[in-house]
Amino acid sequence: MKTLATYYVTINDLKDTEFKVEILEDGPIKKVAVDGNIYEVDYYVGGDTLLSIILNNISHGVQINSLDPSTYEVKNNTGDYFLVNVVDDLKKMRIARSKSKVVGRQVITTQMPGVILKVYVKKGDTVKVGDPLCVLVAMKMENEIRSPIDGTVKEVYINENDKIAVNDKMLVVE
Repeated sequence: MKTLATYYVTINDLKDTEFKVEILEDGPIKKVAVDGNIYEVDYYVGGDTLLSIILNNISHGVQINSLDPSTYEVKNNTGDYFLVNVVDDLKKMRIARSKSKVVGRQVITTQMPGVILKVYVKKGDTVKVGDPLCVLVAMKMENEIRSPIDGTVKEVYINENDKIAVNDKMLVVE
């Protein structure tokens, strides 16, 4: 079964615990895998923030409020409160990269297939950490690829409108 989307979920009361949530089927009844365990899930929207989530034929009332694009307040019908953080594969990768110290020559490759929308740099340009290098369109989203280090662009392997596959070289910065 092919995964349609993958998310990583952490909950405030469960420190250092991360759940991998994969959407396997998106129909009237969704198939969702949580850390490899498959569930059939349906839901009913009863207002802006009220939902009835039907899991294994049992209804669970919840209220969900979005605090920002990846953080949600979740209250269930028994009064439990959870602060839930949800990130997709790309954001998880960006977070991991931002936490690590990168040094030396950096060969920047693609993490997912897509199309190059814009290239901001050329060979010889000087860049700082976080400077935008290009924009990759993948999964209907524009992803700005940024420089991981201060340095000079040594190679540019991409052009606008290029189709690229996973692990294709895009740029070299050193």
